[in-house]
Amino acid sequence: MTFWEHFNDISAYLSGPWLVCVLLGLGLCVGVLTGLFGVGGAFLLNPILIVGLGVSESMVVGSSLSFTIGTGATGMARHMRNRNVDIYSMVIIGLGAIVGVLSGSYLFDWLKMTLDVNVFEMVVRALYMVLLLPTAWLIIREPKRHDSGKSLLQRLPIPPHVNLKHAGLPGVSLPGLLVIGLAIGVAKGLLGIGGGVLFMPLLLLVVGMTAHQAVGTSLGVVLFSSVVGTIKYGLDGHVNIWLVMSLLVSSSIGVQIGAAICERLHAKKLRRYFAIIVFMAVIMLAVDLYSKLMQ
Repeated sequence: MTFWEHFNDISAYLSGPWLVCVLLGLGLCVGVLTGLFGVGGAFLLNPILIVGLGVSESMVVGSSLSFTIGTGATGMARHMRNRNVDIYSMVIIGLGAIVGVLSGSYLFDWLKMTLDVNVFEMVVRALYMVLLLPTAWLIIREPKRHDSGKSLLQRLPIPPHVNLKHAGLPGVSLPGLLVIGLAIGVAKGLLGIGGGVLFMPLLLLVVGMTAHQAVGTSLGVVLFSSVVGTIKYGLDGHVNIWLVMSLLVSSSIGVQIGAAICERLHAKKLRRYFAIIVFMAVIMLAVDLYSKLMQ
């Protein structure tokens, strides 16, 4: 089998050199988003692969989790050098996310076996939109402090409480951090997204981190939870290494570009641009869902 023939069964619309060129371009764009916003990029990549290229939902979820490992590791290394990663909160939230990813992946398998193929496809698209719309709204809001100057998790009366020294946040509820990781991990395991795209606004608005701290820390959580999800989907045969490697080649360059831009952007602009990108993904999904409903 030649190199190009490995790409013949990935997409319903493209194959060979044309598909490789598109994947390289997508990888570069997603890499920039990863370094810029602290997200794995799957919230935009997955809808494009499903709607634009006709890749199966199972293959998209498994491969995007695997792809996120590469982009997450590259982006996290850059942000650690810039001191934007709170290791303590990353580990705590990451533990909850690992459990959530496994739970979400089993839920995905159950839905796929239970529902009709067309219904399953529409449910997946609707779930993407349900997750992304509130995310865009949350991230574009101005973070508001309580009168006490404390974030929601600092005021949550559920002990024990921990001090996030690097982030400058004392007395943060440990169970609250774990629940955040668990909930978003389920979304990540179910759809292959929900890592950085949901972690960033929650770290900003619920935990109380700055925009740049939220970017760096979310990358670390996304990295560790993606490893677990990749193993689960890989064992089920839903990870295509050729698809993953094509995306990673160019995304590793894009991550460095995005991280460099991130350091030069004001926090308000960072949030606004992020929300615009999320809305674009929602519009693409809405158009495709409407077309399926009209069939």
